[in-house]
Amino acid sequence: MGRFFLLLPYMAQPLLEFQELRFAYDELKFDFGNATIAPGEVVVIVGPSGAGKSTLMRLLRGELNPGAGKVIIAGNEVETRKKRLVLDETKAGWVPQLDDLQSMLSLEDNIGHHILRMDPEDKEARVEELKAAMHLQAYSGQKVRTLSGGQRQRVSIAKAMAGSPPVLLMDESLAQLDLRTKSLILMDFKAMIKREGCAALLVLHDPADALFVADTLWVIRGGKLVQQGKPNEIIAEPVHHEIAGLFDYINVVPKEVELPGKWRDNGNHKWCYAHELPELDTDIIETIPLPKGEMRIYNYQGHRLISK
Repeated sequence: MGRFFLLLPYMAQPLLEFQELRFAYDELKFDFGNATIAPGEVVVIVGPSGAGKSTLMRLLRGELNPGAGKVIIAGNEVETRKKRLVLDETKAGWVPQLDDLQSMLSLEDNIGHHILRMDPEDKEARVEELKAAMHLQAYSGQKVRTLSGGQRQRVSIAKAMAGSPPVLLMDESLAQLDLRTKSLILMDFKAMIKREGCAALLVLHDPADALFVADTLWVIRGGKLVQQGKPNEIIAEPVHHEIAGLFDYINVVPKEVELPGKWRDNGNHKWCYAHELPELDTDIIETIPLPKGEMRIYNYQGHRLISK
């Protein structure tokens, strides 16, 4: 009688992982639990201001010492740094909020700054590869001080990737750029992450940017990682209306208010997205034109409700 084998799908080892991760600042307590990022995956952290997004990023970088748990990058536990140092670029690339480029050097010298264990020809080839990936060829040889804000961020990303790190971390690095520039950079960034096969974790100020680039969202609220999933899953069933409000206009009313439409329970309140609210037979306070359609603001039993 022949033998039968069960073929299981190959599961790639996570490039970034944390386990039972906790931290405390005086009275503030953070419990981030467990999470992983796979090769080629782009994860964006979202949540209200002060929720703990930057604290989590600092723990992952080794800037803060966890109260419990551990962080693992490419199979190696991250060691805490006693003071803030430039990350070992072979372990995790870092793109800060304000770039740390050397303005009087060329973009090539900045990109190649952390390439230490490579012969000159290979180093030059790697720099040219990253210039192409971030569409910087037109600025070859230029000093960084002559570049625009968007061009400098492209150089910063290329510099962070120069050592071929398994993980790339970015904390609100694009917050000061205009919408079109951000979109173009994020599009090139995601293509590079997929091509390099590394993992990326970003904190982005604008939820629209998060939806544009993320394969996975991590939702942080009240110092906890409360939800993980694909962007469409998070938007369809957020764990709290505060999270839903990051992505679109919402209506929140006391639970006892009788209203038509689809409403979700949230403790003593219920909520719905503005686009889910049906037309109401009540006074319209204001009508606001939108690129597609209009937004109506109703007065319903003393509650201001928005419909799109």
